[in-house]
Amino acid sequence: MTSFEIPVHILGVYMILSETPEAMKSVKWSMFNMHFWCMSLDLTISLLTTPFILFPTIAGYPMGLLEWFGVDVPTQAYFGVSMFAVAGIAVLGIFENRFFVLMAENTIWKYIRIPFFVINYLACLLFFIPPYLDIPNQDMARKIVLKVFHKDVLK
Repeated sequence: MTSFEIPVHILGVYMILSETPEAMKSVKWSMFNMHFWCMSLDLTISLLTTPFILFPTIAGYPMGLLEWFGVDVPTQAYFGVSMFAVAGIAVLGIFENRFFVLMAENTIWKYIRIPFFVINYLACLLFFIPPYLDIPNQDMARKIVLKVFHKDVLK
């Protein structure tokens, strides 16, 4: 899938940066920001981490490039979950931009909007650090998963 995604993402970047009509200039950089973070999320899930989920348990392991380069699983999980949060803030940015252009250009919001986004981006990056630093013992969890699945499935 990545071989299809990358050209489409590059086309999206080209269309946003070069072909945005004059009437949409006010939303151009918000749209590019959202495209960048959604593209990053897409490539994280499909190329960098490629999670393999083991149902019916809530378990899995990564099979992407980061695993191949030796990045540990908790770091990959933190990276993936943070990408979802950052992409959500980027979507919020599109709505905020429309609100700002249509309703709040000459209000106090023009001074608050930059700190608002800085705080939101920092929060979504810092929010997942406590669970990352407090990962429970995985040996017991592996034993439970091995009871559910046959051992040769996990080889």
